[in-house]
Amino acid sequence: MSSPIGTPSHISESLPTIEEAKAPTAKIVKKEWDRERPLQVTFERLITYHDRTPQVQMPISMYSEMISGTDMEIQCESDEATEFLHNWIRRTNFYEKFENMITTWLICGNALLEKLDENDIQDVMEVDMSTIISKKRNEIGELEYYEHRTLNGQISKLGEGSLGKFIEFNLAPFSRKAWSNSLFHSLAIPRTLGHRTMPPVIELIWGVEDAMGGILLNNAYPITTITYNGANDEYLKKEARRWADYKPGDKRVQKVKPEIEFFETQTGSKYTDYLDWLKNTVQMGVQFPNEILTGDFTSRASSETTETIVQKKVRGYQRYLANKLKVELFDNILMQNGFDPDDEDCKVSFTTQNVIELEVNQVKDFANSGLMTKMEAREWLRNNTGMELPDDDEITAKDEMDQQIAKTNQAFQKEKFNKFKPLSLNECKCRCASCKEGQHTYCTGKKKSCQ
Repeated sequence: MSSPIGTPSHISESLPTIEEAKAPTAKIVKKEWDRERPLQVTFERLITYHDRTPQVQMPISMYSEMISGTDMEIQCESDEATEFLHNWIRRTNFYEKFENMITTWLICGNALLEKLDENDIQDVMEVDMSTIISKKRNEIGELEYYEHRTLNGQISKLGEGSLGKFIEFNLAPFSRKAWSNSLFHSLAIPRTLGHRTMPPVIELIWGVEDAMGGILLNNAYPITTITYNGANDEYLKKEARRWADYKPGDKRVQKVKPEIEFFETQTGSKYTDYLDWLKNTVQMGVQFPNEILTGDFTSRASSETTETIVQKKVRGYQRYLANKLKVELFDNILMQNGFDPDDEDCKVSFTTQNVIELEVNQVKDFANSGLMTKMEAREWLRNNTGMELPDDDEITAKDEMDQQIAKTNQAFQKEKFNKFKPLSLNECKCRCASCKEGQHTYCTGKKKSCQ
């Protein structure tokens, strides 16, 4: 009994290694074991959709600006480590590369940042995602390499044996998918309904724009037929040349009146409801309230409420990016240059706007002092405290009544003042000594005509 728990010495105990204990028992189920491509749409196609569709391009640029438009702050425990990272960022022009990578990350849903030397990170460079075809993972989801299309059309195994050189950024991964979805993924994939395959919504937008442009051009330059009844071919050729030479404003003298017919689009057709539906679909697909920039005052006001949700998404993206850069880039740079990442405990963050959160008493004081109207104060209370204040119409009616009463009282006082106001010298008919001297207050006339 050599074991303290009583196991006989001739029986060997086999304990799982750390690697075996960490390996999941559930396997990754994949349709293609050799490669895992982006589902239904390639990265190259996503970039094309972005470049050719302003309804997608604008939200991407807005998200990118909101994420990278604020300053990135890096602070370590020692000033030497902080200054070293700041110098490295300036030397490599990292911020500009990082901003470009964010745009790629939003378009493709994924982005790769390559360390130009894994053991001594002197610089980084973004990988062209349009050349990435697929990735290879083992059965438990561990990455082995990326499939990368080269200039001569060959496929190379990018990162095989040196995956530490690459930092992979994923926009919104779930269910252990090989690739994350793009920001506008739902607009970029075809859908199947029964036995019919529908094109992506983005291509539907292209078709609608082509149709709308055709309608406008057809109304401006309609198909026109000119008929000369009984005319021979020679006469028609001469008239055709004349019509081709005519310019706007020209006059024509003729003895045969032609029959002219225009073929135009039916102007009574109504497309408003369909276009509104498509506009709402695009806004949900890109996850951004486009009406903030393109709508009228009412739609912008309603979209500004949604803007707070967008800001929360942006802060979530910033937290993810900051943590990814710290763990997989900056900590490694510090370690390679003699700093201990655990001791330095560097913090990477994005600066945010200093928004002062108001309290109920402050809002009340603003309303009483006139800095905020009563309706604005009530709206703030609804949005920030959950109070139900449904009687706005009654308050508005009461305010209008109070204003009307005040106007009536003012008019009455004015009329009363005018009634008893002393007459001026020109208006006074009294001939007493006081009135003659302009002292109407001391009028001694019998009729007191100036009172």
